[in-house]
Amino acid sequence: MITHLNCDLVKRFHFIELIVFWENRLTTKHIQQHFNISRSSASKHIQDYLKLYPDFLVYNNSKKGYQATKHFIPKYGAQDLGTYLHITQQGIQSEYYNHFTAMQSPLIPVNPQRVSGILHALKHKQRIDVGYASVSSPEFESRIISPHNLVFDGTRWHVRAYCEKNRDFRDFVLTRFNGECEIEGPAEYDQQHDTLWQTQLTVGIEPDPRLTANRARIIALDHQMNQQSNGNYKRNIKVRAALLLYLLKQLRVDSYQANPEAQQIILSPDCLSGLQPYMP
Repeated sequence: MITHLNCDLVKRFHFIELIVFWENRLTTKHIQQHFNISRSSASKHIQDYLKLYPDFLVYNNSKKGYQATKHFIPKYGAQDLGTYLHITQQGIQSEYYNHFTAMQSPLIPVNPQRVSGILHALKHKQRIDVGYASVSSPEFESRIISPHNLVFDGTRWHVRAYCEKNRDFRDFVLTRFNGECEIEGPAEYDQQHDTLWQTQLTVGIEPDPRLTANRARIIALDHQMNQQSNGNYKRNIKVRAALLLYLLKQLRVDSYQANPEAQQIILSPDCLSGLQPYMP
């Protein structure tokens, strides 16, 4: 009986769950090729998983592989499509999954030398003096900040931090730091003090009402909307108030398009009043 899971075993169990979840068929070959191990070792990892969760998987003779049962509940990490694609393409024999392509951000990658101090401050909850440039202040200037979270908005990386210059929590773009950093002691503010970070909002979206019924149905499918009792489609998305503008930009509802096919979705009128205090 397994009493302790080391890091390697957790990675293998996470991989097992991803394959079962997304491909609906797990074989020893999946594990062999991804981790570059023998068939017997791959088989042992499956058996070890089954010892812990005997009701999660069942062997299907016709498909010659394991499938999830109705009791299957993933235990070892995120199961979203992005995680599946990212992890399955990391294998030593990654050509097995070479029919997947993920778009990367077209912007310049973050320079580790410019943000190592930020990462250190995050890890150790420190208050730091850093050099930062912005559109309003294009020359690098000293900022004393207390960072508490890294945020990726789909294009750029930001750090959420308390800024002593502005006496408030702000988002700082990672590529705008100059790499100079001085420790100023323990952070005096963290995410518990960040009201916008702690505030949860509900963003309601629905198809643009100018679309025909058939086109609205397709847009609803794209955005996983549910059909309401009145026949309309809608989806509610939870988001931190501090990240609201990033979500609106991702959904492309931060601006209005004259063409309904270009607009596709709108914010539900009944949620707008609640979001107004957090919008520019």
